[in-house]
Amino acid sequence: MSHQPSFFFYDLETSGINPRKQRIMQFAGQRTDLNLEPIGEPLNIMVALSDEILPEPYAIMVTGITPQKSREEGYTEAEFLRIFNEQVFLPGTITLGFNTVRFDDEFMRFTLWRNFYDAYEWQWKDDCSRWDLLDVVRMTRALRPEGIEWPVDRDGAPTNRLELLTKANRLLHNQAHDALSDVLATIDVAKLIKQKQPKLFEYLLNMRGKKAVEQLVNLDDPQPFLYTSGRYPKEQGHTTAAYPIAKGSRPGSVVVWDLRYDPGEWANKTPEDLKKVRFATAEMRKSEDFKRLPAKELIYNRCPAVAPLGVLDEAAQQRIHLSVETIQTNLQKLQASGVAATLEQVFAPYEIKPSDDVDVALYDGFIGDHDKTQMSIIRAATSDDLKAFKPDFNDKRLDELLMRYKGRNLPQTLSEEERAEWETYRGKRIAADLPTFGKQLSQVAAQAKSDEQQFLVQELQLWAESIVPLGEEASG
Repeated sequence: MSHQPSFFFYDLETSGINPRKQRIMQFAGQRTDLNLEPIGEPLNIMVALSDEILPEPYAIMVTGITPQKSREEGYTEAEFLRIFNEQVFLPGTITLGFNTVRFDDEFMRFTLWRNFYDAYEWQWKDDCSRWDLLDVVRMTRALRPEGIEWPVDRDGAPTNRLELLTKANRLLHNQAHDALSDVLATIDVAKLIKQKQPKLFEYLLNMRGKKAVEQLVNLDDPQPFLYTSGRYPKEQGHTTAAYPIAKGSRPGSVVVWDLRYDPGEWANKTPEDLKKVRFATAEMRKSEDFKRLPAKELIYNRCPAVAPLGVLDEAAQQRIHLSVETIQTNLQKLQASGVAATLEQVFAPYEIKPSDDVDVALYDGFIGDHDKTQMSIIRAATSDDLKAFKPDFNDKRLDELLMRYKGRNLPQTLSEEERAEWETYRGKRIAADLPTFGKQLSQVAAQAKSDEQQFLVQELQLWAESIVPLGEEASG
């Protein structure tokens, strides 16, 4: 059964950048039709920070959302997700935003996991899917920039930051880093691209699914193609010509070679040599003689911005500083070299150790049907039901997760034994995070100039003092 498609643009403000450790503090979104006209009223929801989380002070200084504000105005995670499933996760929904695939979607998956929801269904079930406007913007700038004003930063380098893009094109953007303001600005940017470059907009919309990507990028009939990714330099429009050469390290991925580069200097390297480059530390990458490996994994279901090589006209070649002649020359050298076989070893699948923290154990295995039934009972349970509920999980991750679910959302349902377990976990979590929190808080305090900044520092200090168990000290 097909459903009427619609967009749901969304954005998150979070307590930090790590989706495994930090939390959603604000969720905002607006549904539109495929012509980008609004459907209904926007959602703007504050989510309460639970009392085992020390936020990243730098994140709070950007968003201005204090833990106290989230507690005063916000829903628990469980309450927020009920709203999400009732109003956002509707049949035919295409969820998207500005860099949602790499950032916001990951926060949503871990939030769903912690609260006994399937972490993936919202992006595939009932004709649902996802997309991301950031790489659409990047590819438009690289290949078809006409009709749009493109911003540069203070150093004159190209930038695609949302607040600068809206300013350059005189689009309303009242408050950057406020989730709802960013959502409305993203919709306006989408309208701008759809109006000025409708063919590219529709093409990339239709290419968002993994099957469409795999038809263009595959090892059975490898062809060079255009690929836009934040992993490629902004001076080259984040865009290059790539060529599929080997299976990736995970299902649904392929290793692609950047045809901007001659494979000759890599042809005699061993797999160990190339692994050192692939997994180089940040410090190693800063070295003047460090050369980035001209190969990366493309993952089919992450909405990569890809297009046939034929759309690379002369103007675009000049913009991305790459000629068709260079592409063809390096392709011939690549096909004659042994680099592909070597890279297949470099990107071979590797075993990921299970996490020792159930909150981040999402990727340690899929949930079976029996446990999914148990999860649905938990989500629907009242406080009294949850007190009496005796789980019979096959997946032992869920036993610990249930105790934490109760502690965060319905602490009154904890038994005495569970409350002791919750407080033990909470104390260990805070003690582990406190040194980094204290160091960062000291740094932002030293930089705080305005009354608002100083207020945020004080609120963070008070939050830490209010949640740290006796015997620990918050520094800052």
